[in-house]
Amino acid sequence: MGAWGSGPFENDDALDAVDALVDGSFTLDELRDAVAGDYLEAPEGSIALALVEVALAALGRIDPAAELDEVDIRLLATQFDDAAYELILAAAERVVQPDGSELYELWEEAGDDELAEWRTIAVSSVDALRAAIAE
Repeated sequence: MGAWGSGPFENDDALDAVDALVDGSFTLDELRDAVAGDYLEAPEGSIALALVEVALAALGRIDPAAELDEVDIRLLATQFDDAAYELILAAAERVVQPDGSELYELWEEAGDDELAEWRTIAVSSVDALRAAIAE
């Protein structure tokens, strides 16, 4: 893995997804296919967590992260419907569970402190998206 960090945009897969959002080539199809399976691979897990931040920004819950400076959040907000937010939430919820994703396992292998740091950040965002959707 190239870039590796506990933040939602501190890995290559998330940054690639941001690039795809910028150039208009991003679709939720891969994430939808991944959620349909029993297990999320690390790339889809990373993308799901980055999309939680994108969704929170599109819903006006947070200011967009610096990594999203080139993403037209207002346009994206018109393209994401309730089903998209629910899909992102479902994927992200699986990512932060012990048996749900490869990404969790990678952080587990990194050590208890690293897992706790990553999971704290991720769960906080997942909880915020869940609350935003519930309103």
